[in-house]
Amino acid sequence: MKKLSFKLISIAIVSSAIIYSCGGNEEPKEVEETTTEEVKVDENETTYVLPSPLQIVNLFKSAGLEYVGSLTNPIDNANKYNDKSTQKVNFGIFSADMAYAITNNQTQEAINYLNALRKMSEKIWMTDIINCIGLAGRLEKNVGNEDSLTSIMADLQMDMDQYLEENGSSNTGSVIFAGAWIESMYLALNANKNSNEKLNNRLAEQSIIVSNIINAVKQANEDGSLNNLVSDLEKINTSLSATDANGALTPEKLNELKTTVTDIRNNITKG
Repeated sequence: MKKLSFKLISIAIVSSAIIYSCGGNEEPKEVEETTTEEVKVDENETTYVLPSPLQIVNLFKSAGLEYVGSLTNPIDNANKYNDKSTQKVNFGIFSADMAYAITNNQTQEAINYLNALRKMSEKIWMTDIINCIGLAGRLEKNVGNEDSLTSIMADLQMDMDQYLEENGSSNTGSVIFAGAWIESMYLALNANKNSNEKLNNRLAEQSIIVSNIINAVKQANEDGSLNNLVSDLEKINTSLSATDANGALTPEKLNELKTTVTDIRNNITKG
């Protein structure tokens, strides 16, 4: 089996971000904005480069996504996820909820989801990532500053990407991102009461991303524990592929996609 490398590009509304080291030295690094693609490094390695949950949420927000806090996964649910696959995919869902709060300047909600992520990280052995960059303190110091909050979220995602790569756990990254992507789609489909052509177009474009997520999760599915997740993603992909001649989702197909994503997401979050 080919080696899987999975990278998230953690930039949202700007083409570069300031990434801080764990030791506290502020050394700015420019990070080029990267499109979704599959990169073949050699015949034994395939790297999937995908946008981060923060980018996906921000993409939908720029297309008119409204904030409805009641839609997100309740933080108390973090206590009920027991098996590793469920923990990883719901870590992704909480990451998307945190990004949703941050891009809407809901700082307290972002802190609440950070605490849920910390609790979840203990279960999947990623506690050092949450503690390393002092996220809670930085969030509290930047209340009302959306750009700073966005940079903080980017730090978390970049550190997580690096940690997973260094520890040979790219399979975890693919499952986390799948959960984050499903949650982002769920929010985009349910938060807006009125039809929004621009947002609908952004939803239709997600067919490119979900194909790569499916391939990444399939490569990570060595023991078959992710069969249900693969099946769920393929169902969403089928709905996304049903566009008209202009590449748009008809109202009927949009409702079908909403039902599919909502049912899948709710089944995942119930544990």
